[in-house]
Order: sequence, then C-alpha cells, then structure tokens
Amino acid sequence: MKLFTIPNFLTLLNLSCGVLSAIFMISSNAQITSNTVTIVMVLMLISLVADFLDGMVARLMKIGSPIGKELDSLADCISFGVVPGLMLFSIFNHFSTDFIYENENLKISALSLFAFLVPAFSALRLAKFNLDEDQTTYFKGLATPSNTLFIFSLFSIYYNKGQIINPEIDPYVLIAVSIVFSILLIIDLPLFALKFKGLGWAENYYKYIFLLLAIGLVIWLQVAAIPLIILLYIIISIIFRKEITK
Repeated sequence: MKLFTIPNFLTLLNLSCGVLSAIFMISSNAQITSNTVTIVMVLMLISLVADFLDGMVARLMKIGSPIGKELDSLADCISFGVVPGLMLFSIFNHFSTDFIYENENLKISALSLFAFLVPAFSALRLAKFNLDEDQTTYFKGLATPSNTLFIFSLFSIYYNKGQIINPEIDPYVLIAVSIVFSILLIIDLPLFALKFKGLGWAENYYKYIFLLLAIGLVIWLQVAAIPLIILLYIIISIIFRKEITK
C-alpha cells in the first residue's frame, strides 16, 4: 500500500494548514487582530483547495485507496472541525467576563463551551460519510467545508467590524449557529455536490442557478455574502431535492 502519493500529500497539506490555523488562533487568544483573520483565511483557502484536489487527483490517477479516504476524514476533522470550533470559541469569549477557567494564556467562559459542538458533530458527520455509500453524487447533511466557510464569515465579520448583527443579540445568534449547524452536519437532508458529469444545462441547471447567484452575492457583499450563499445552497437543495437524489 502506497502511503506517499500525490493525493495523500494534498490531504496532508490540508491537515497542516488546519493545524497552523489552530496554532495562530490559540496563540493569539484574546488578541486576535485583522492580520490573524487574514492568515487564517489564507490557510483555510489552501485547505479547501487541497481538500478539493486530493479526491479529484486520486480519481484521475486511479490511485484511490481506503487509507486515502480515512486520511482525508482525519484531515477534515482538524481543518473543518476543530478550526471552526476555535473560531466560535474565540468570539464567544468576547461576550463573557464570567470565565470558568482563566490564566495569562487561556480564558474559557461557560458560553464558549457551545463552540465545541462543532468539532464533535463534524467528527460524527465525517464518520457517517465514510460509512454511507449513497453520498457519491450528493451529500446527506452539510459538508464540513461549507460549515467552516459559514463560521469563518462570522469570525471575519466580528473581528473586522466588532459585531455580527447587534452586540446585544450576537451571543444568542452564535448559540443558535452552534446548535443549528451542528444538526445540519448530521441530518439526512440531501444537498447537491458541485460535481459536474457534463456541462449541459438540463442536468445541472440548479447548480448553475446557485453559482450565478453566489457570484452576484460575492461581488455585492464580499465576505459578508458567505452566510447568505450557504443558506441559498441549503434552500436550493431543498427545492430541487428530487433532482439531486435521482
């Protein structure tokens, strides 16, 4: 069994960027700046690209393997499970002065414990994905990279603008996000995958509609568009549920 292949290298690149993201956020603690957000964003984008390419390269080279599949889930658990959990953890700590643990390097509030739902449910989602043979052309539940993009957008908006919606209701918004999106990770809801067997309109029209609307939102709102794009993705998947599961 070959361990050192190009797809596995890409998967390990994904994992390494996730670990670096976690290090930057943990070492920054309560001193997260716009520079930290930028670094985490770059590392997250590299992880996303590597995660997209590893499976595609394995299929093109016809060297897919069980170890590659398991390694991919382990890497995703770090990059798209632990890292978004740390993003939420960081924001939660800003809304509380009632710390259950505190020293010069680390503060943990009771409120921030909601953030750990995300890594836990991400691990459940990835384990479920590995055992479900139906998820080849579509996903059941929200994919961990999509969940990470949603949470990163909140992380970026908060640290660049000082709030997400309104300082008085933001903690409740974050609690709702932690619970709702954790459930979305494991729910048996068919969500389309952006995999094109062909470029024809008839078999891909709902994907093209999504991409056009998503591009328009990014041009209009930039990073702030990401939550709307993820919600749009879920809504379109629900509307075209029958087409997705054909």
